[in-house]
Amino acid sequence: MTPVLRRLMSERPEMDIARAQQLENWANQQEVRAKNQQLKEMTEAFDEATPSAEEDWRALAKFGVERNEEFDMDETFGEVQAGDLEGVIEVTSRLNQISAYDLSVKNEYMGFADFRASFTPETPSDWTVEPTEGSLTSREPTNFILRFRPNNPGTSEGHLVIETEDFKKTWKLVGSTG
Repeated sequence: MTPVLRRLMSERPEMDIARAQQLENWANQQEVRAKNQQLKEMTEAFDEATPSAEEDWRALAKFGVERNEEFDMDETFGEVQAGDLEGVIEVTSRLNQISAYDLSVKNEYMGFADFRASFTPETPSDWTVEPTEGSLTSREPTNFILRFRPNNPGTSEGHLVIETEDFKKTWKLVGSTG
């Protein structure tokens, strides 16, 4: 007989032993439930804590892409103009649905270089790129996500230009509805 069972039997001598064991089991279950509830509340409180930029995966995904210097890229580089073609990027998507294309670019020269990723003026708004500015390194490639979301059926053409003070890379974009 456990101490709890003995206490129940001494407080209520008319109680059946089976009923006393049921009450003891219920008390044990309530104790376990209370501990589990406490752990759940601790977990929820931890999850609700506002993460700093170091803990935020969205900020970490862009780590190393921040610009080195603050200056007006449009003033420094001028209007976006196509240069020598690096290649052609062809993307097919259904009308009003997004298709993505991943592109990796490294700084061809040593160190870091601030970049601008933009489209030439004739490129339709069906195209977007991310990130649009930041810093390219010579060690790790920077990943660009090119998205194509056609608003009209047919073909959409333009140019993506990624440029630094040292180089300019241009890709012809050909998007079509499939």
